[in-house]
Amino acid sequence: MLIKLILLACALPWPLASAAPWIQEEDYLYVRGAYAIEQVEGLDAWRADLFLDYGIDQNWGVTFKFERIEYEQARDFNSSGWRATLRRKLISRNGFVSAIGLGASEGRAINGEGGCDQFGVEVRGSLGWSGVWRDRNQFFTTELAGRYHEGCERQRLEFGLGQQISDRFWMISQTWLERGNGGAESVKYQSELMWRRNAFDASVGYRQEQGRVFDENSVFVAIAHRY
Repeated sequence: MLIKLILLACALPWPLASAAPWIQEEDYLYVRGAYAIEQVEGLDAWRADLFLDYGIDQNWGVTFKFERIEYEQARDFNSSGWRATLRRKLISRNGFVSAIGLGASEGRAINGEGGCDQFGVEVRGSLGWSGVWRDRNQFFTTELAGRYHEGCERQRLEFGLGQQISDRFWMISQTWLERGNGGAESVKYQSELMWRRNAFDASVGYRQEQGRVFDENSVFVAIAHRY
């Protein structure tokens, strides 16, 4: 496990601000759309999502995500989901930033099954650092989150690491560890190469999730813009 985490660690600045303690500047909006081709236990599927991150002021921000997944051979598993989160920055000093968040979510595409597809609430706490190390722009973030639905609970630990590898390119890696009642257990890894020009990003990447009862692999493309 530790070796995989190290090998997957690579890069990022505000691309992961969407899921980390960084708050967008006041009245700035970050929009990211992604499309993935997936395989889940031999079933082919596609997944699309739209993510919005808006800065209310220097300390408060709000995010919203909508996700849709469809299976070609098993349409009964087609589903959607959404999540909205209000975030508050706590500390910002010497490159370190911390924040807390409170949100709500619903839908199998985002939350999974076992009762977690019903409406529920989520709490988050995150810590991140960005700066220059060994003459390269670097980024690190970690976040602990808990989701609570009627009859379903999930706890998740997230890591993000990154590095700028050239004037325009970044390597970005993330890891999620999730546990919960009913024997829920999964590990997800994601690595992507991102091209950045001013406020525009384009990415291509690979994602793998290993669960107790399923394995999922996908490749994805994403575009983002900061307004």
